[in-house]
Amino acid sequence: MSVVTVGPGEDDLPSLQEALEVPDATEIVLAPGTYVEQVVIAPRPAPLEIRCSTGEPHDVTITFGLRQGDLGADGMPLAQDCASVTVDADDVTLRGITIENSFDRAARPGLRDTQAIALRTRGDRVRVDNCRLLGQQDTLLLDTPTRGSLRHVYVTDCEIHGDVDFVYGRATAVISGGVVHSTGPGCVAAPSTIRENPRGLLFTGVAFTGDAPDGSVSLARPWHQGGSSEALGGAEFVACELGPHISAERWDDMGGFSWRDARFAEHDTVGLSAAEWLRGWDGPADTTGRVVIVSDSTASEYPPDRAPRTGWGQVLAEVSGLEVDNHAVSGASTRSFIESGALDSALAALSPGDVMFIAFGHNDPKSDQRHAELFTDYAANLRRFLIGARSRGAIPVLATAVERRAACSASTSTTHGGYPQRVRSLAREEDVPLVDLSLLSRRLWRELGEQGSREAFLWFDPGAWPAYPAGERDDTHFSREGALLVARIVAGELERLGVVGERIRQSRAAESVLRDCAIA
Repeated sequence: MSVVTVGPGEDDLPSLQEALEVPDATEIVLAPGTYVEQVVIAPRPAPLEIRCSTGEPHDVTITFGLRQGDLGADGMPLAQDCASVTVDADDVTLRGITIENSFDRAARPGLRDTQAIALRTRGDRVRVDNCRLLGQQDTLLLDTPTRGSLRHVYVTDCEIHGDVDFVYGRATAVISGGVVHSTGPGCVAAPSTIRENPRGLLFTGVAFTGDAPDGSVSLARPWHQGGSSEALGGAEFVACELGPHISAERWDDMGGFSWRDARFAEHDTVGLSAAEWLRGWDGPADTTGRVVIVSDSTASEYPPDRAPRTGWGQVLAEVSGLEVDNHAVSGASTRSFIESGALDSALAALSPGDVMFIAFGHNDPKSDQRHAELFTDYAANLRRFLIGARSRGAIPVLATAVERRAACSASTSTTHGGYPQRVRSLAREEDVPLVDLSLLSRRLWRELGEQGSREAFLWFDPGAWPAYPAGERDDTHFSREGALLVARIVAGELERLGVVGERIRQSRAAESVLRDCAIA
């Protein structure tokens, strides 16, 4: 453990930001004083605690005074980068300090964009204990790096000051004990919890005090960041003490969105504990070896009277020995899968440690009601799958769409346009395991060749199968043989990624089945 001290002493560093540049520091101790600096705690190799040497938050203040409308180094408005302190690292504890945004709205009348953040958290497992967080609008932003990421924050015994939306964001957070003080009329919380995340902000045992007039402060309103409809803010208030400034109408609308569509609740007695609310704080659960598939017709189940049509998800258990729960829907795109409620059903089936295998892209490009625009909607939709899985302790795995048979041609790199590359980029952005079915299936179809690949798809003459009296020439959907080959790729990739490998290694059913059904 390396301890770094900040203060006026001869051996002290002069600022917190300089102390953060010591790479092996695991504890930074601040001497009493006021530190006027904007601080960013970047990702670090080990947990870090930052604390006041006296343990008294009034003794140490970190302060800066930017607002969201001020210009940054690039000449553009700062937005959330105006925060006095930003925590981008995981496993950071702030203890016994005051963090302030000193921007004063009254001193600069007529300005727009007067949001001025004191503390912004984007790391995971961030703890803020016995601190004072001072500001006006947007004091404490409990954030995530992306819409598909899950972050946990535990705020204990703190004093938080502000007036409008001063505890807000899309992280999963518990604010336990302490005081939340309204300095004027407005609203306390503005969660922007993604719809597929069941847990947003939990206030438990908090005293809500205020200088505001009686009935002038609501407890929460829904923040739809950027006007996004996918947010469905979640905030619960349990066993809290409410001052007279809190309105009898606890909730309010925001930006044209009704609070009635949000997830707000007030309880007198404790429901979920902080540990239950922050499930996943200690890391992902052990893998179960169970795979929940969300996909389209290439993976879905088909009854015997549709033979030989077979989805690769239909035979994945057979070739891998895994437990498989196949929620794939024929004809589905990311958009239709969400809008039909199929995603909700799949998420309800998840348990901690399950793998959620996400493979779309065949129908998203289609110009009908299923269309998900490549540059905007497609990735946004997939992020909802990711946050839904992560918030339930499951392991999301992204897959590019399996190629159609036309990829046999040496001049065809993909039959899905830019959609596979968007998935590859998203996997990197969200740090999600990737199975590149587009690349791997293209290699397979070319290896099998023009003639051999026909046997993997629905290519047969009239009279060969009762369900297809006129025969079939389908270059998208698989025969049983083709489904087995794709399922073998999926099983192998899941083993390579290490998410269910032991279960696959324990099963040798795949080898015998594939030998029996191999396509020459």
